[in-house]
Amino acid sequence: MLDIPAGHERYAVWVALILGLDALSAIPFARLRLQNNARKFAAIKLANIVLNVGLNLFFIVLCPAVASGKWLPALQPLVARLYDPTVGVGYVFLSNLVASGFTLLLLWRELLDFRFRLNLAPLRPLLKYAYPLMLMGLAGMVNETLDRILLPKWLPNNFYPGQSSLTAVGIYGACYKLSIFMSLVIQAFRYAAEPFFFSQSTEKNSPATFAMILKWFTLCCAVIFVGISLNVEDFGQLFLRRPEYLQGLVVVPVLLLANLFLGMYYNLSVWFKLTDRTYYGTYIGAGGAVLTIALNFLLIPILGYLGCAIATLVCYFTMAVLCWRLGERHFPVPYPALRLGLWLVAASALVGLGWWVQFDDWWMRHAWHAGLTVVFLLALYLVERPRTATPAVVA
Repeated sequence: MLDIPAGHERYAVWVALILGLDALSAIPFARLRLQNNARKFAAIKLANIVLNVGLNLFFIVLCPAVASGKWLPALQPLVARLYDPTVGVGYVFLSNLVASGFTLLLLWRELLDFRFRLNLAPLRPLLKYAYPLMLMGLAGMVNETLDRILLPKWLPNNFYPGQSSLTAVGIYGACYKLSIFMSLVIQAFRYAAEPFFFSQSTEKNSPATFAMILKWFTLCCAVIFVGISLNVEDFGQLFLRRPEYLQGLVVVPVLLLANLFLGMYYNLSVWFKLTDRTYYGTYIGAGGAVLTIALNFLLIPILGYLGCAIATLVCYFTMAVLCWRLGERHFPVPYPALRLGLWLVAASALVGLGWWVQFDDWWMRHAWHAGLTVVFLLALYLVERPRTATPAVVA
């Protein structure tokens, strides 16, 4: 039984309602993806985020400040009606609940002609296709979050002088957030690309189309990898604020590259989704989870949280390579693997050079990093730019 502290039972009810509303919203969101209505999909998702964040700021920051007289004391009568200090952190759940309900209201048009009907006929093939993807998602959660659970358990005492293992976890978790730039691109790609892949699967030239998508996706992510990795100190000072977090910035390029390979894996995984062999996704995800545990066990005592980042990189790289090799057997696609591999090696070499050669002067350091970024962009343009054939001259 789940042990819920006395007085917090309502939090469990709110969480259950949030999960229920989000589950109902998943169906119309899937319909928008099927219809390639990306504009409405993105607008509603963005409205959910804005409302959720806005309500959190209102109840967690503004209302306590107004109630204590620190800010805008003239608003105290209004805040007294809306704000109950005893709810406390519960406003985080309440804000999420309101945002989820508002999202469902925005989807009313997609739900208008929806009717619940119990039809067991398609249930068996649907479950056969979907449950391996669910297991793959669970394995993905292990790969993404387990390192922060294992780090305090396997990190030797005094590995970081003057810091506890929990402090190391905090530093690693804070720096991990800087890789969200790559994660956002990957999530946006998944939402847009998967319906497109299914719609194009019957086309004659679909393998060439899939290869082109992987190529440009990888190159765009490589630009993000180079740009953020070479300027990670600026991003760290802007988003992390606290100076003690900056010592962990070394993990950010590793995690960015790891997420790049995760994005490639999602791109490459189209073959087992189109051929109804989704169980391969379970095998690959489970193998990645085992590899993550083993590498964290080996690397954390030696490298600390850098070992966690390297384990994540090796895991996602291995998953991408396995998915590509298996896909060649069942759904051949002419991916430019060697070409993309060379570009990623070049990007990693530039990032390594930028970190290896350092300048104390602020202007010199930024000019050096900007120059390396421009070199990579220029090389991409010169090599990958579309070339038009020169028309023949007729005598």
